[in-house]
Amino acid sequence: MSYLIIIILGGVCGLIGSFAMNLFMRTVSHAYSQRVDMVIALGSFFTGTVDRAAILGTLIHSVAGIVFGVLYFLLMNAMHSLSFPSAVFLGLGFGFFHGLIMSYCLMFIASERHPIETYRKATLEQGLLHLVGHMIFGGVAGFIGGLLALGL
Repeated sequence: MSYLIIIILGGVCGLIGSFAMNLFMRTVSHAYSQRVDMVIALGSFFTGTVDRAAILGTLIHSVAGIVFGVLYFLLMNAMHSLSFPSAVFLGLGFGFFHGLIMSYCLMFIASERHPIETYRKATLEQGLLHLVGHMIFGGVAGFIGGLLALGL
């Protein structure tokens, strides 16, 4: 498989994975607490207000999903595992590792510097939700990519 196809496949699957993660986080935020709405928290980190934070947060998260999808797929290809079901398990593993790093950043770096008081206190539960969200991202991206790679 050529690198161009891997990059395109990774970008598309990363975008779909970021939307799946976003859907999970928004569902949890409506059931649990608005403070765990990652997209609003991300957007308002840069805008300083929740007005239009969802638009900026969605844009940033979508671009990050594309970038990380490409990185995940390049790593999977280098490991000769961009196939089903290996891609699913690697996606979950990459998502777990990625989620650990991002949860740490959320809990100990970003929350302390957030311009909105509501988002300044990150709990262990919020870190765990972000870890699960990143695993959903990796699992969905790996699942779709592994299935699509079967046909290529």
